Amino acid sequence: MQTENKKGFQVKDLIVTALLSLCALVIYIICAFLSFSPYTMLVVSPLWSLLAAITYFLVAAKTKKPWALFIFCAVTGIYGFYPPMIICCIIAGIISALIAWKTGCTNGKTLTISYIIYMVLAAFSGTYIPFLFFSNQTLEQYAGMFGESYLGILQTLVSPVTAIIMLVVVAICAFVGALIAKKLLKKHFKKAGMV
Repeated sequence: MQTENKKGFQVKDLIVTALLSLCALVIYIICAFLSFSPYTMLVVSPLWSLLAAITYFLVAAKTKKPWALFIFCAVTGIYGFYPPMIICCIIAGIISALIAWKTGCTNGKTLTISYIIYMVLAAFSGTYIPFLFFSNQTLEQYAGMFGESYLGILQTLVSPVTAIIMLVVVAICAFVGALIAKKLLKKHFKKAGMV
């Protein structure tokens, strides 16, 4: 176990984690505006995984606490009160915390792995589970919100193959987002004395 930060629980770390979780949710809400078209709806999760990486990596860098990563994942999963997403984000949080506990919160490689796991589980539970396992209810809901033509296109796009492809895309975007976040942390945040 890495002992990067020997101080125990601090309220400051909890506040930082909560604020960065909120930032990640705001990024998601902005990305979700792309749901106006069935085609652009497919890019919501990949785009979020690309843009939210900085918040995840900042939580790790600023707090250096494995439990903070768990809270970050769990809080972002609560958005929408959708049980599969809550469960998957809690699982992702446990995995992230265990990895960080074992290898340290500033290990770039293992943070990248835990971030990819978190984003793939969040995308699978929040975007693809509704279409794969609750397709009738989900499609009816989208038809009510966006109309029958939207529904027609959506039915042609939704399939297990599409879900698998999109999860791979989410993983790739999460990896790229992690690379960008690590560069930003190294170049800008350390120079500014933020980390």
